[in-house]
Amino acid sequence: MSEESVLKAEVGNSTEKPSKLAGSLIIAGLLLLALNLLDIHLMDYLWPMFILGLGGLMVWPAYKSSADNQNKLSFLAVPGAIVLALGVLLFLLNLVNHFESMAYSWTLLLAAGGAGYGYLHRFDESGNKVEKAHRFVRTMVLLFMGLAAFFELIVFQSLGAWWPILIVGLGIYMLVKNKRSETQ
Repeated sequence: MSEESVLKAEVGNSTEKPSKLAGSLIIAGLLLLALNLLDIHLMDYLWPMFILGLGGLMVWPAYKSSADNQNKLSFLAVPGAIVLALGVLLFLLNLVNHFESMAYSWTLLLAAGGAGYGYLHRFDESGNKVEKAHRFVRTMVLLFMGLAAFFELIVFQSLGAWWPILIVGLGIYMLVKNKRSETQ
């Protein structure tokens, strides 16, 4: 290969990189300009992503571990799962602006800890620890559902006068379901 063709290849590569960078800067600038003109503040919605990133970094060593090669930092899967769940909860609660639901959402953080424990011991030969983790997660999710119903219907009265109608509807559904099972 001649020196001239090598020089042309180097020049060709050097002009491509600045043009991609310039295009990226133009697109990013236009996006930020549109957000400013529309009065949209991204950090109002995206701040929980920092917490999600921290949780992801904590879970990463357990994710990269295998049955043969356990990482020394794999134990961080349990607190990492809790931090990840907290980030998801904060993101969702921030979107709907219903932070009072943390009165019962704490059970999901415990469930995430149980899930992290199960993930940490996924290579356990007996599977006993994983089964205990699954039972704990199921219990916490059921507790979450019960507390959510209690707090939203009775304490916060989110549905107002409509929740008795929902209870009547549930009763009718159960009667119809029972009648169908008797005829079959």
